Amino acid sequence: MTRTRLLAAPVALACALLLPACSSDDSSADSTPSGSASSGSAEEFTPGTLDEDILARFSSCADIEPFVADYIDGLEAAPSSEAGENGAYCQWETPDSATDPDEIRTVGITLEPGTGVVYSADQMGGSGLTVISDADIEGAGGIAYTLEQEIAVASVAVTTVTLPEVSVTVTGGRWGDLPALDGPASVTVAKELIGI
Repeated sequence: MTRTRLLAAPVALACALLLPACSSDDSSADSTPSGSASSGSAEEFTPGTLDEDILARFSSCADIEPFVADYIDGLEAAPSSEAGENGAYCQWETPDSATDPDEIRTVGITLEPGTGVVYSADQMGGSGLTVISDADIEGAGGIAYTLEQEIAVASVAVTTVTLPEVSVTVTGGRWGDLPALDGPASVTVAKELIGI
């Protein structure tokens, strides 16, 4: 399997995770914007329970690196990585010098403003997502869920923590004997990033 195909897996998983309704046969679900309520199918929360400057804490991806240091050892920041007051898209990839397929991995962090709407587990059901119960996240009016998939040399996981104020998506997984950035570990990273 080529490096390109391996690195494409997290992107495909992210699509499936962030657009859970795309596999549904219900056209009305497909047409509902992710940031709007739909006749009681989502839980609405009033933003303001968290610091409004969550995203402004990170002026660069270097500010985010300490939160994932154990998982990005040996990786390089992707040229497309960027962070600022409006959010962050940070990705770390295997250096081009790597030749062993077992070395090929990627870790990503996406921080985005919240919409004030958090979809329930029932709204996102049927798409292979696993809800991760966490009292701190639920107490802040949010939800955490993950999607994992086995690929040739690893288990890739895309985990999202959504609160009214902010959404954090962590792309990681398990590679050999390296620390696993699976669903529970990703939730811990997300909580540390947003300070809950």
